[in-house]
Amino acid sequence: MPSPLPVSRPNSPAKARSYELPAISGSESVGIVRYLMALDNPDARIIQAVKGAADWLKNSKLVGIAAERKDDPALPKGYDRVVVKDPNAPPLWARFYDIETNRPMFVGRDGIVKNSLAEIEYERRNGYSYLGTYATKLLAEEYPTWKKQWHIE
Repeated sequence: MPSPLPVSRPNSPAKARSYELPAISGSESVGIVRYLMALDNPDARIIQAVKGAADWLKNSKLVGIAAERKDDPALPKGYDRVVVKDPNAPPLWARFYDIETNRPMFVGRDGIVKNSLAEIEYERRNGYSYLGTYATKLLAEEYPTWKKQWHIE
């Protein structure tokens, strides 16, 4: 009898909820990097992992846009979450990036990848974090301090 759950190889990306497909995370990755930076006397593997993650976060930031809450009393929550062009906005990171292309992924409850937040159904668009300033403090403060602490170039 076949297993009712998909089987994945150990250490391979796996689907979680219907809107959480296998991906690189601009949010959860920050927590993992912070965990690695908290380890005492990091060895070469840890140092390389942290540096690699910081480089990926720097290269994957989204600039020139802002995620804003637009008031609209006609909507169920009284607002909508929209992405607008804003050359002065701080960098954002997508919650999920496609593993193959590194493009931001937006996925609703239907499990289908969309190219923009606007394509996601209202309930998910306003009830889930798809874009955020997730890595701002890590890259601006925590990572430079960690490198200095451990004398890392």
